[in-house]
Amino acid sequence: MTDDGSAPPEGGGQKPRRVELNLDADTARGRYANATVVSHGRHEVVLDFIAALPHHRPQVVSRLVLPREQAEALAQTLRRTLDAARAQPGTAVPSARSDEDPN
Repeated sequence: MTDDGSAPPEGGGQKPRRVELNLDADTARGRYANATVVSHGRHEVVLDFIAALPHHRPQVVSRLVLPREQAEALAQTLRRTLDAARAQPGTAVPSARSDEDPN
């Protein structure tokens, strides 16, 4: 059975679930951030996105608090996305040096 109570499609495979998201105008505009600070607690990971602009004090423009499992899934998705972008001709994705924390 699927989440909606129907039987899965023939062949045992399930269709990918579509999730419709609501996005208000303020969120759709986004926020500029050119730095991040990543910290963690016992059960969560905190991502602070920072706008560090010349002649201004750096300011946290958004904070996300994620359960550890969701943070792991995000890290895997980011890695796959960046690897795919790097593989496309004409796209340059800078890679962080292994001895340097990119945050």
